Amino acid sequence: AALGDQGVIPITQLDKGSPSPSSTTRSDMPITQRRPSLRNGRCSAASTNVSFQEPMKVADSAKDSAGKLPMWRAEWDAVHAKGDCPYPPHPPRKYQWLPCTNSGPILNALGLLMWVPLGIVVFCVSLFLNLWTWFIAYTYHGGAHGLAASTTLPLSNRIIRKLFSLVDVCNVTELPKPWDEAKAKQAFDAFRVRNGFAEEEARILVTTIPDTVMKPEVWHKYRMTDLASTAKVHYVHVLTAPSKTFVVGYTNFRDFDGTSCFNLIKGFVATYYDGEAPLVRPTVGSPELDLRLDTENEELKKKLGALPALRCAVGTSYTMAVQYGRWLLSRELFDAFGCASPECCSVIESLSLEETAKMTAALKARKLKPFAHLMTTSAEAAKSVPKKYQVERPILLTQVSCQSRYYMPKVERNVCGNWLIGLGTRPTLDELSSESWASKFYTGLIEHIESFSGNAAWSFINQTVYGMSGYRANPRKIFWFNNYGLRSMHEGAGGVTYHWAPTYSVATYFLVCCVCVDGRMCITISSSVVPQGELQKAVEHMKKMLIESAGGEALSTARVGLKAASFAAKLRHRTERSCAKLRRSSFAAATFGGAAL
Repeated sequence: AALGDQGVIPITQLDKGSPSPSSTTRSDMPITQRRPSLRNGRCSAASTNVSFQEPMKVADSAKDSAGKLPMWRAEWDAVHAKGDCPYPPHPPRKYQWLPCTNSGPILNALGLLMWVPLGIVVFCVSLFLNLWTWFIAYTYHGGAHGLAASTTLPLSNRIIRKLFSLVDVCNVTELPKPWDEAKAKQAFDAFRVRNGFAEEEARILVTTIPDTVMKPEVWHKYRMTDLASTAKVHYVHVLTAPSKTFVVGYTNFRDFDGTSCFNLIKGFVATYYDGEAPLVRPTVGSPELDLRLDTENEELKKKLGALPALRCAVGTSYTMAVQYGRWLLSRELFDAFGCASPECCSVIESLSLEETAKMTAALKARKLKPFAHLMTTSAEAAKSVPKKYQVERPILLTQVSCQSRYYMPKVERNVCGNWLIGLGTRPTLDELSSESWASKFYTGLIEHIESFSGNAAWSFINQTVYGMSGYRANPRKIFWFNNYGLRSMHEGAGGVTYHWAPTYSVATYFLVCCVCVDGRMCITISSSVVPQGELQKAVEHMKKMLIESAGGEALSTARVGLKAASFAAKLRHRTERSCAKLRRSSFAAATFGGAAL
């Protein structure tokens, strides 16, 4: 009953805009229907199977008289529950299914105690499996080069792909123009058929909303759903208002990387305005679009040889032993299995055309790459939150696409698949916030990916042969940085903003997603460590730093301010501790003196 008149209607006359099996309508659904209630961001056991409830009442403490932001997710949910945007008809299913959210002192002590013995076990098991895989791959399948050349993209093994399937990438695109519902459904079906998606793989839902609905509310509510309950691969929810349109996409991370998720929405938008669907999905043996690894590159074959793969097998086994030996008995490990922390928060922000142009001009004058600037300011944002929410030495993870560099034929990056390979290191927060360190890291990153050396070759072999595109056991230590550079949508859309991140089912310590679309810098930051209110202030701080510190002077000023604030906080903390000790000693002296008397 909560789904209203939603149903499947067969295609009769597609050219006349009739509804299709992949399209449904929910424009008459009451906007008072809501998601299950949350307790501090966690789905309560009593409401897990309930589709909708009445809006939550906004607590008086959600916003105090000083206008302070609500600190916790439950308060944030309550604030947005009173908005005019309806919740999606598919409530979350994987939100939280463990009784605890963090490893307690006993579990942590047990993990530290068992670190060495568990590490030895993990190393032995991993090394045996990797050596056996290496032998099979280089004896019967042509090694890493043969495996990669047999498909359109570097595939991971089934276990890793299953883990990836638990992650859905959500994106919200705001267009400053209204859309016609029937035309949107027709365009989606044309795009779906052109790119070989079956009816159960890709679906669309169209809902009418008032003009009062704003992008932050759409982002907050619509990233709290599951793709699995709607479609197998790709699902689009179009929210049409009198003066604007929101296109919300959900895509399975097993099959498509972040760039591909953007390209799927881009292709759909282009189909709406052009009336002709572009082909963006390569398939093996297709005469129109079939991408394969460059087989004529002898240098590439040499770097994918048996000896580098053997070294990779041993190195990967050692890294897994260190990581999983420590965290195998922890609650945080389950964040990688679609069971993220209940404090899994996300904030979006964007710069205007003028602000983006000002920042870009200042960076060009200093010859500073936007990658380094975005990494530096995002690290400064991470440092601006209270100390207890900081990870002093996070695992830096970033990804690069090998599609446009190693795969033939050379085509624009408008295609859809998963060509990302992960690269990273282990810096401190101070190093991450250093422009010189970030610039040096970026230079090394480009050198490795262009020459197919260092971490790029290691990661490609790791993913293609052993299926391990990542082996970090504690996601809450990861600083995941994504910068997708310059992108564009169809000019008929009138200039859009685009934000993307994993849904509620996964987050890290700091997950930064940046992209400049149609001249506007769009930022999305998610975290399973930093509370919602602190994350909101951190993103606002990053936006200010992006504009003001592009010239270089404001950055040092801000750092001085942060250091001064940190010193003041430490001084205040030490003073409070000294006063507490003095009170305790005075009380003890008085008690002892009284007893003696």
